[in-house]
This record gives sequence, structure tokens and C-alpha cells, in this order.
Amino acid sequence: MTDTLALMGAGFVHAIAPVNLLAMLLSTIVGITIGCLPGLSAAMGVALLLPVTFGMDPATGLIVLGGIYCGAIFGGSISAILIHTPGTPASAATAIEGYQLTLRGKAAKALFTACFASFCGGLLSCISLYFFSPLLAQLAMKFKSPEYFWLSLFGLTIIAGVSSKSIIKGLISGVLGLLISTIGMDPMEGVPRFMFGQSTLYNGVNTTCALIGLFSMSQVLILAEKRIVQRPRASAMTDRFGLTRAEYKRITPTIIRSWLIGNIVGILPGAGASIACFMGYNEARRFSKHKDEFGKGSIEGVAGSEAANNAVTGGSLIPTLTLGIPGESVTAVLMGGLIIHGLQPGRSCSPPMRA
Repeated sequence: MTDTLALMGAGFVHAIAPVNLLAMLLSTIVGITIGCLPGLSAAMGVALLLPVTFGMDPATGLIVLGGIYCGAIFGGSISAILIHTPGTPASAATAIEGYQLTLRGKAAKALFTACFASFCGGLLSCISLYFFSPLLAQLAMKFKSPEYFWLSLFGLTIIAGVSSKSIIKGLISGVLGLLISTIGMDPMEGVPRFMFGQSTLYNGVNTTCALIGLFSMSQVLILAEKRIVQRPRASAMTDRFGLTRAEYKRITPTIIRSWLIGNIVGILPGAGASIACFMGYNEARRFSKHKDEFGKGSIEGVAGSEAANNAVTGGSLIPTLTLGIPGESVTAVLMGGLIIHGLQPGRSCSPPMRA
């Protein structure tokens, strides 16, 4: 136990070295830039900048990759809030409430809420990664096919939660989403489904493209209407960055709840931040004392979504580092970076091949 604490302390001291802090700052800025550009996902950003870390010290290289990962997950909320187009799939739920706040001239409040919730969710998930990885990895190993089935079913029931105005429309959207997910090669039988001779559909419809198209096309259709003058427009920004003490108190339970949701979803291989953001948003709405604000611009909705998707960052690294099983696509790329830098994830973790 003493040796473990000593190693953890040495790792923390090494991480706060000036060069590593500078690398952390720059990589986070790059990650935010990538995340706020619709179409560039966190996985794509990490994959594109992975070669940049080849000549770095292993610790610095991994800090750079982690900064890009966390920055991109938060960066997606910027475009989701301001232009109703999520930069990454993980910010899809944030666009629901964030854009409504922008229309009311409260974009600054929405952005600050997203930043604060993202910081808290990411920080708490790192604490879980640092201290509770073995226990959470054991929990992840207990999830088998029945648990994944019920998790998927629970995800479908969220449709009823987020469909405030019309459950019928929500159910129709859910069915259409299920139909779209059947496009591509069948994973069990290896038979092409609804590909219509297009080889580009071999892996199905890309989630990032589908979500960006879903939110962007709705805005295009709104702008294409003849009576565009009568459509709601964003009011002039009248608020300032920051929250009142009452608002901090209001979103704190939501952040803690979404952190737990994001952590649990993150440790399950194949789940990912896009599922966590909707689960966090749904639970924020279910437990809120101000349900009437949802759909019209609720800071609890923004906080619930952002805390959950950023909590996935630390949670998804738990099975990656302890079991050698990537939690999602981003950590699969990160695992490749670990191996390149001489670190073998998993139970039989080998020492670095180079200093």
C-alpha cells in the first residue's frame, strides 16, 4: 500500500512539471477547437494528433492525448449551445436546452454552466480513475448480455422522457433511429442490410454525421420557411458569465448524479459519452423541481448532460488501463498511443520500453 501511494505521489508530481502543464494547456485548447467544429469528433482529433506525440516523453505524450480527449468532449457543447449543432455526438442533449437559453439571450449563462459542469464531471471521474479503478473494473466485468440488454432498453425509454411535447413523435423518432441502426453489415450473420449496393454503408451510418445532420437540417428547414421573420431568433446577449449562489446550489445535485451516471456508463465497453449525455439529461429532468423550464432553456438540463459526458472520460479509461478493453472509440485510439509509448494496458501491464 505504501509503495502504491508513493508511485501515485511521484506520478502526480511528474504531471505538474512545467512542461507537462504547458502541454496540458495547449492540448486542451486544441481539443476544444476540434470539439466545437461540427464533424470533427474526439476520436478523430486524438487519432490525427497521435503522431505528434511520438517524439515526446511518454508521460507528456499521454497528457497531450488526454487533454485533446477531454477538451473535445467539452468543445462540442459550444456549437451545440450557440448554433444548435453539436460539435460531437456527446453534446447532442446539450443542444436541447443550451440553444433555448441562447434564444433567450442567456448564452453566457449556458456556456458557463456547461464549462462548470464539465469541469466537475471530468475532475470527479479522474478521482474515480485514480483511486477506484480496480473496484470499478470488477463491476464492469459483471456486466454480461442480460445487463447490456436492459441498459439498451433503458436507453430507449429515455425517448419518453425527452419527448415533452409529443410522446408519439418521440416514439416515431426512436423507431426511425432503430431502423437507421440496421443499415450496414449484420454483426452476427455477416449479411449486408439495406446497403443498396453502396460500399460506404458497410459500417452503417456514422453517428457523428447523423446527429449533426439531424440538428443542422432542422435549422436549415426553419430558415428556408417563407415566414422566417416570425421565427424565434437569438436575443441580444444580456447576461454575464457566472452563476448565482442559488443556481450553484440548484445544479450541484444534478452534477453529482450525472457524474455517477457517466462513470458507470464509461466503464461499460461500447457504451460511450453519447449515451451518457442523454441519460444525464433525462435524470436531471426527472429529479428537477423546475420541470416546466425543460424544453425552454434549463441550466439543470445543460449541467446534467455536460457532467455526464465529461464523467465518461475518466470512466472509459478504467477498463482500458486495468483490463486492456477500450471503453469507447476514443480510448481505443488512446490504447494504441499507450502501446506506442511502451505501456501495455491490462492486468499484465509491462514497464515502459523507453525512458
